[in-house]
Amino acid sequence: MLIVSRKDAESILIRPVEDIDPKMTLADLFRDGPIEITIFSSGSNRVKMGVQAPEQLSIWRKSAAA
Repeated sequence: MLIVSRKDAESILIRPVEDIDPKMTLADLFRDGPIEITIFSSGSNRVKMGVQAPEQLSIWRKSAAA
């Protein structure tokens, strides 16, 4: 599980890993379970969450546009 904190207008990206088999189906991708997002805490303009996803997916932090 990846734990991240995000502020207003910041986001996360979930996408396939770079070396994923292009023949993999959605059923194959989610065979070990779904993407699960757990909120641990929230405050004024920040939320702390955990993201758990199949190993074929990568999770990236994305900052707000400047």
